[in-house]
Amino acid sequence: MSLRTLATAAAVALLATSAAAQGSPAAPPPPTTDLVVAGRKLASWILANQLDSVVANLAPGAHPDTNRMELTRLVGEIAIHGGNELKVTEEKVVRRLGRYQYWRTSDFQNAPGPVLLRIVLTPDGKYGGIGIGLASDPPPIDPD
Repeated sequence: MSLRTLATAAAVALLATSAAAQGSPAAPPPPTTDLVVAGRKLASWILANQLDSVVANLAPGAHPDTNRMELTRLVGEIAIHGGNELKVTEEKVVRRLGRYQYWRTSDFQNAPGPVLLRIVLTPDGKYGGIGIGLASDPPPIDPD
């Protein structure tokens, strides 16, 4: 068995075990700030490539250098494949996997459809991660 096959099998087993053990994720603590405003600010910094501002607002325990590298790569991908953000059509905060996420749906210059930018937030509005994809294929959210 190759190392790649073994690693893939281990990852699948770990994800399946983790998902089965978790069931419904626990609700996060109540927010202590307006998470739409916090998410909007972080999204604006990311899309303007103001990554020092995002790094200054990382969740506790986050790794600044790793986050800066990931965000730099993402900003480059957005520039290449999406172009400029033209119009924000929706903003909301949802719970996903037991954490808050700011969801921003926007039209981009070169994207084939509306884009969904997802920013993981701590209850006090700090940056905890990011995801992006087409709005037509959003990930599932936690039940209320």
